[in-house]
Amino acid sequence: MKKIIDKIKVLGIFSITQTVFQIGTVLIMSVSALAGQSIAPSPESASLPISFVILGTLLGLVPASRIMKWKGSKFGLLTGTVIGILGATLVAYAMYERNFLLFSIAHLLYGFHQSFVQYLRFVAMESVPTHDRASALSWILIAGIPAAFLGPLAGLHGIQLIPSSLFLGSYLILILSLSFQFLFISFLPTPSRPTNEGHIIETQTSPRESVRPLSYHIKNFGLWVSVLATAFSFGLMAMLMSALPVAMKTHGHEMHASATVLQWHVLGMYIPSFFSGQLVRKMTAPYLILLGIFVMGLESFAALQGTDFIPFAVALVLLGVGWNFMYVGGTNLLVEQYHPPEKNTIQAINDTIVYSMAILSTYSAGYLENKIGWLRLNLVSIPFLVLITILIFVYIERNRRKSKVFS
Repeated sequence: MKKIIDKIKVLGIFSITQTVFQIGTVLIMSVSALAGQSIAPSPESASLPISFVILGTLLGLVPASRIMKWKGSKFGLLTGTVIGILGATLVAYAMYERNFLLFSIAHLLYGFHQSFVQYLRFVAMESVPTHDRASALSWILIAGIPAAFLGPLAGLHGIQLIPSSLFLGSYLILILSLSFQFLFISFLPTPSRPTNEGHIIETQTSPRESVRPLSYHIKNFGLWVSVLATAFSFGLMAMLMSALPVAMKTHGHEMHASATVLQWHVLGMYIPSFFSGQLVRKMTAPYLILLGIFVMGLESFAALQGTDFIPFAVALVLLGVGWNFMYVGGTNLLVEQYHPPEKNTIQAINDTIVYSMAILSTYSAGYLENKIGWLRLNLVSIPFLVLITILIFVYIERNRRKSKVFS
């Protein structure tokens, strides 16, 4: 019983920290495209600040990984949060000055902060025994449920908080959120010794802790399946999510309507986490990814039903659910592909590919929404979903043949 209580306490702190982090992330996604559009030189540039967030995340992956390994996860998370506070402050100043270039570059710093804090899910998964990893990831994802309400609401109510400068209040709220994030991270448990030292000791006693050459991982088909499943789900979700506020405004919807749709979308992203941990154990990761692909296909069908509020809302809810299944499945499949001493390298490779896809997706979102419209934009996902479906079936067949050989 004491072990269960201790596990709940630890995961509870991780969950609260993730909630505050996600509030800031959802606020950025809710507001920055519209804020950027109000000061951008052209409508096609509206989603550029969000692309800079993801670019900053990508650029920070290697430094974040190295610092986390060198000084420990808690130090890295605190360092990243300080960078985030600096970035949000610069965003607020750029909004006040209506300087689009500075506004975009400031989002780069916020993204650099995300490259540190996004490791929170891995830290949480590694804080529990192997058989509890899926549950730990679910705790982290469930933390997005309160963020689904608070993020868009913070962005919406912050828009006119300072009437002389629209959207400035939203970014002042972001600074406050990041300050709470710093506080909660300070309560996270501190490892008794650096992770890499533990790996050195473990490698002496267990072959499961050996470090294999990078060439092995490059040839590992399972690694690429897990990476691409996560990358496609994240990229497609980021593209449609960042395009949504502008698309709804184009079709005559007010900001509160798009905020409501984003709330339901984020709920769709995180509510399945109540049971996706159990699903991945019962179905296995590849089949959960396939379920996510099916739901993503339903999203495209729902979006094609029109541009009224209901088609927008249903499509975005399905987008969130599909992302959750593909993301949980892909992340669990990824963890199976590496030994503990290899985690920093493999996680960095995974996140580099995932965020590269997201940069391309979000950068394209504003341009494509302006050129081809919301309905056609939703068809962009189909070829990617077909490709990952084929890869998953090949992976399943390979594993089936391998199990026959060793049986």
